[in-house]
Amino acid sequence: MRFLVIVPVSPSAAGSLTGSGISYRPDLHTAQDSTLAGALSEMCPQVLVTDRPVAREVLRLWREAMPERPIAVVRLTESHGSLRRLPTMHGRATSAILPFSIPMYTVPRQPGSDGGVDEDASVFEALAVAERFAQDREQTTEPFPVTATPSGAASGRTSVLMIGGGVVNLVTARLLQAEGYEVAMVDAAPDPRAGRPWAAYGASRGGGNARMFTYTEMDDYHAKSTDESACMTVFDRPPSESGWDVRGHEGEEDQQWVQDFRSVPPWLARAYNGDILGLNRRGGELWQTWMHTRPHLFDDVELRHDILRLYQDGPHLEAARHRQNAVGATVASYGAAEVRERFPALAHAAPQAFAGGIVVEGFTVNVHDLMGRLLDDLEAGGARMRFDLRVEEIMRDGTSAVTGVLTADGPLVYDHYVVSPGAGNEALRRQIPSLRQVHGVLGCWATVPNVTPALGHSLKVARRGHVAEDANITVGRDDSGESVLMIGSGYGWTGGDPRNIDERKIEDIHAAVADTVETLFPDAYEKIGGRDGLRRTQRHCVRPWTASNLGIFEASAAAGGAFVVTAGHNTGGFAQAPVIAEAVSHALRGVGHPMHTLYHPLRTSRVLHAMAGLGGTTH
Repeated sequence: MRFLVIVPVSPSAAGSLTGSGISYRPDLHTAQDSTLAGALSEMCPQVLVTDRPVAREVLRLWREAMPERPIAVVRLTESHGSLRRLPTMHGRATSAILPFSIPMYTVPRQPGSDGGVDEDASVFEALAVAERFAQDREQTTEPFPVTATPSGAASGRTSVLMIGGGVVNLVTARLLQAEGYEVAMVDAAPDPRAGRPWAAYGASRGGGNARMFTYTEMDDYHAKSTDESACMTVFDRPPSESGWDVRGHEGEEDQQWVQDFRSVPPWLARAYNGDILGLNRRGGELWQTWMHTRPHLFDDVELRHDILRLYQDGPHLEAARHRQNAVGATVASYGAAEVRERFPALAHAAPQAFAGGIVVEGFTVNVHDLMGRLLDDLEAGGARMRFDLRVEEIMRDGTSAVTGVLTADGPLVYDHYVVSPGAGNEALRRQIPSLRQVHGVLGCWATVPNVTPALGHSLKVARRGHVAEDANITVGRDDSGESVLMIGSGYGWTGGDPRNIDERKIEDIHAAVADTVETLFPDAYEKIGGRDGLRRTQRHCVRPWTASNLGIFEASAAAGGAFVVTAGHNTGGFAQAPVIAEAVSHALRGVGHPMHTLYHPLRTSRVLHAMAGLGGTTH
């Protein structure tokens, strides 16, 4: 992908454009039309980012230089003031069709904190639109993999094997069953309803019995401006030094994964962040539909609506107000004193525990109970479940189409296959190259009693500079039916092997979680017996994470249908589960969906490898 930017930006922003398929030429900003036309004809970019009208003759010469390639203009315009565009998974609509059938997209300039225009942010936003245009065109040139006639078509029942039994694949399986597919599932872990020790399970069942949905639940963790840098070095330091590295030893592919993470420039990170938030919003819409059309799934799973977000420092709180308003999530905003008044469970929190809070749209559930209900529903609908059975080999024919999967019990053959393996299935990683993008990032869990006055709303807690910087505190119940608070927090990178954990390092995360509990809920902390009592409730789970911070959605051919891989959703697998299911459903029917583009496993490499052979001068 090649983009030509002629709008001037700051020197620091200009530096971030280097090496990512972009030719930055501010000298063309006021150049003669003939000079601009010559540059376009020589460089052959797919997209021109400008804030000036482009003459017909310039467009003609550009089109003639690229007769077979899709090209577009992204033009910065004056700001629309307070007009707000909520995140969406859909690309920006074309503003006009220029001569020679060249589409143009307009992007209002972004407001700055001083009331003026933030030209750097404006160009970054324009580049996000340019990248989406190019990615969408790449996607349309790929043949869709569903080409064969499913073996069950004559009977009206097409079969699908779900490989992996986490919450994402369970939600997908339930949707596909409702659409008429004959569903089966195989998982290497025990049946989630069996109540085996937590370490026997993956992230969905092995972590705390809590999941949260908010519009910003899955997020991008790269630097999104040129003055952000600390986030790009978290893999270099252990938790005791505010880093994420909990590995016991360095794996073979670990440094390449870190380099891939660091290679994402700020403008691309902003594009990713907007797309992730758009998919979150769609996930929220679909979760609401599920609650209305399948209410029995949410009975007696401790469904709690609206989330209180707490911020320890004032500047973070103010920035969060802008962010939550921007995504359309804000329900109410309170200062510290009003938080203590409205939420009596926080009345005894430490004096400096929070500067204030924001109530946002969202919900929490006891996810283990929800998984049990999904499994019961699937089995009642005829689905066949096989647990404690690992897929060892993907079988393929001479065209590389999947013909089945091999297990210790023999081959399993279906029309379609949907793989959602979580982190660390080495056999699948060897055979499915896109899964090598997935590393593990653990989170720690602890549970305390929900003492009187009980907390009624689940929380998200932000403590900048703290080892447990972000924490979800979910209101739920334990196995005996008692009301409890489940605290999930911390980031611990394991590398490609989710078992590569130095227990001494994660103890620092557990200690930080304990500090969060003591700071916010001193009565509960005392009742459980302080640090020693809390230690008895400790557990951790390892979440699948990618260096791009995007999920992975890959569809290829099976002998009777499609072979779909969906993985690497970091902290957002539950939040996006319904939209992942929607994207899988579309793929099995040979119909496009935005996730197919946004989570394509080659999305990042298409951009970052584009400099090879790029003409022109990069300043």
